[in-house]
Amino acid sequence: MKIEHLRKRIKHGKYLVKSHAVQHALKEGFERRQMVEAVLNGEIIEVYPQVKRALICSQVMFPEGKEFYLHVVCEYASPVYVEIITAYIPDRSLWEEPPIWRKTIR
Repeated sequence: MKIEHLRKRIKHGKYLVKSHAVQHALKEGFERRQMVEAVLNGEIIEVYPQVKRALICSQVMFPEGKEFYLHVVCEYASPVYVEIITAYIPDRSLWEEPPIWRKTIR
């Protein structure tokens, strides 16, 4: 899956935000618009072809004017729309800085 295909669907409003993504947004203090912004401006850092999903990472603007990294998992199984399965602020203990590579657990 190319990021352009995901972006095209998002730009045309052809996306769903699943409850797990909403739960993380409420818990971590970001909003739907930041999830969309991450997909539109980010890069795919992992692909899970067996489930037709991609992990996207991007810096987004917090409401208070602070920038932070956001990870968004999108499912592209449907030819019509994208599902935003989950979104979260990456845990610094698990991800390098910037958070596009997982840390090696020793």
